[in-house]
Amino acid sequence: MRDKKTLYLLPIKESGGKDMVKAELWYEIHSRFKLKEPKKSIARSLGIDVRTVRKVLRQSHPQRYRRKKKEKTLLSGYEDYIRKRLPAVGYCGQAIFEELQELGYRGGYDTVRRYIKPLREEELREATIRFETPPGKQSQVDWGQSWVQLGERPRKIHLFALTLGYSRRFFAQGTSDEKLATFLECHLKAFDHFGGLTHEILYDNNKSVVLERDFEGRKIRWNSTFWDFSQYYGFRPKVHQPYRPQTKGKVESSIKYIKRFLRGKVFVSLDHLNECLLDWILSTADYRVHGTTHRRPIGMFGEEKELLISHWSKPPYALQHRVIRHVAKDCLVSFQTNRYSVPHCFVGQQVEVQSDHDFIRIYHQGELIALHPRLEGKYQVRCEQAHYQGIFNHRQQERTFYLVQKGQEEVEVRDLAFYESLVEGGSR
Repeated sequence: MRDKKTLYLLPIKESGGKDMVKAELWYEIHSRFKLKEPKKSIARSLGIDVRTVRKVLRQSHPQRYRRKKKEKTLLSGYEDYIRKRLPAVGYCGQAIFEELQELGYRGGYDTVRRYIKPLREEELREATIRFETPPGKQSQVDWGQSWVQLGERPRKIHLFALTLGYSRRFFAQGTSDEKLATFLECHLKAFDHFGGLTHEILYDNNKSVVLERDFEGRKIRWNSTFWDFSQYYGFRPKVHQPYRPQTKGKVESSIKYIKRFLRGKVFVSLDHLNECLLDWILSTADYRVHGTTHRRPIGMFGEEKELLISHWSKPPYALQHRVIRHVAKDCLVSFQTNRYSVPHCFVGQQVEVQSDHDFIRIYHQGELIALHPRLEGKYQVRCEQAHYQGIFNHRQQERTFYLVQKGQEEVEVRDLAFYESLVEGGSR
């Protein structure tokens, strides 16, 4: 039989405070009071004021929760729109303010700014959660731009950077453009620099990589040449979500670091800049203590070097330019200011011209009809005598040949002997 003087105290529940539902608080206080627990003890154990305990004990049943009615403000009715649009505009208050004005908002900018501030801070807190990848898994690629002194005048250059996600080692190259051919060539130099490549590479949404995509990234239309390049070397390309640049923050940090190195220096040429840049990477950047990992990138690279995909067994990827051309009456096809001959039977037909560093290949309906060594320089002609054999024999009586050159105001008339000497010489 229980001793009437003995008090039985219930354990303190961890769900107290603001998270406790009012009904649960009512039952808890009444239950403890029935077990003869003093009001002050109840208040102390639940972390509430004793006056709250007295108030609850005076209630015969739990009070239903009543949501406070929101006060109507100038932003009332626009809240859902703002929350949906904020990520798309990079949490820019001015952009949201301008869009709201078009929708009929009559308030001031400060009202919008105050509403957005906590939402932006919440986004920044999420962004600080660092995404670390295991050795050899991921690298990040991005472009940057910088004004540098090349010779006697300042010049804007483009900076390609590829950063290994685990070790933070990076490769960088200054270029004069961001064309696809340059983009892929920089990749190959980076692969050579590291002795391999990671299993996936993260990119920005530029046209060299992605032609079209939806916001969530579920449907992506890749640049076909870039996709072929990625499949050739066996890595998986990934693109970050639009308006979330922090997902590729490692490579962006590398670009900022590179710009600090370039600042205030004078270089003879772009080649000289890249020589100095590579020396600095190998002697300084690789051996600094990284601010995030607190280790030297060259030391951490030893842990992922053997996990990279080797590319040495494959011949360098041959990037081919493909353009459609019409064969002129002189059996020549124009390509990058130079002209190349094709068999005369294709005059007036549409052909596809493909090129690499060494050769020009001309196709008609998928069949190779002409192969020429690539001409150096501009405004030159490469002919093969066999391409003109039939036309010379058939039209020997016609001693004139009309040639219209692009950019000329008049039609130039030349004797057929000129073309006969041209094909005998091969080129000029």
